[in-house]
Amino acid sequence: LNAGVVGGCAELCGMLPQKLEQEACNLICDIVGIDAFIHLIEKADLDPIYFCELTTLCPVHDCEGQCVNITDAAVAPQSGPQGTTFKIGVAMQASNQTSTGTIAFSVLPPDGMPFGDAELVPKGFSPGTFQAGAQIETQPSEQEPFSPGVYKVDIAVCEGECGSKHPHSAVYDTKQLSFQITQQ
Repeated sequence: LNAGVVGGCAELCGMLPQKLEQEACNLICDIVGIDAFIHLIEKADLDPIYFCELTTLCPVHDCEGQCVNITDAAVAPQSGPQGTTFKIGVAMQASNQTSTGTIAFSVLPPDGMPFGDAELVPKGFSPGTFQAGAQIETQPSEQEPFSPGVYKVDIAVCEGECGSKHPHSAVYDTKQLSFQITQQ
């Protein structure tokens, strides 16, 4: 990357696909400056949480043993026609302090590309109980027709960004649910 070609932090961070990534990128870039930021990006391979940890702005508490477990998860309603809003809820129990983490919700349609979102846990989990949720509005669009069928929902609670290969990253627990879109 070349700071002279890229421009400023907002322009660089605006190229990231996820809103969460853009926000983390802008915050860190503004603090450390564009030149230092570009050097760190090259090292962090565009993993926003690992990058934040490299700048010491995000806490690192590598948890060992019991960390965070999903104690309950549900989708409501279980089925409905196209246009239904499905609500996903998850309850978790943290046994120990963790690093900055994420709660990821991924939806696997019966005939399309997976999609989803993640919720940032900026200070990590501290011992206690936590709840999170997501909503899926099944109004058909060009990106997702929301055809009738069974949609799998994967929930993951992670240290760092779920799926990251970088240090201070781990999957603490997962849960799979589903909902069904019926014929009109």
